[in-house]
Amino acid sequence: MSSRLFTEVRERRGLCYTVSASLQTQLERARVLCYAGTSAERAQETLDVTFSELQRLGAGILPDELTRLKARIKSSLIMQQESSSSRSGAIAREWYHLGRVRSLEEIGSLVDELTAPMINEYLQSHPPTDFTFATLGPQPLELPGEVSQSYA
Repeated sequence: MSSRLFTEVRERRGLCYTVSASLQTQLERARVLCYAGTSAERAQETLDVTFSELQRLGAGILPDELTRLKARIKSSLIMQQESSSSRSGAIAREWYHLGRVRSLEEIGSLVDELTAPMINEYLQSHPPTDFTFATLGPQPLELPGEVSQSYA
């Protein structure tokens, strides 16, 4: 609820009742899946602002954003210890992606070492691109010009 996406799309502009982004990974690739639930009347503006926020990520993050992210990751690690299903899922993902399981202390150290300049350097050399959109609603939406369009 403190993310740029949530703050801009829902809190500042009041465009939707929910908006989120999550990371989905495989061994050779990953994707960020965004979701926004809004009314038909606000759908186009919601799409436009969401896309704008995704592009803005390429410009980098601020230190206070990283501080909030670190707090969220660490609280997630603590909560994960409370749930055997969450912990076992995390262990399975680590084994799948890394071929080993890291300790919570190791993950915590990696989080502590992360800096905004490190993330910004990565974002500069790997800007958000290759967007795919799927919209559901009573009328088609105008997709951003940078997005290739294909219809099934």
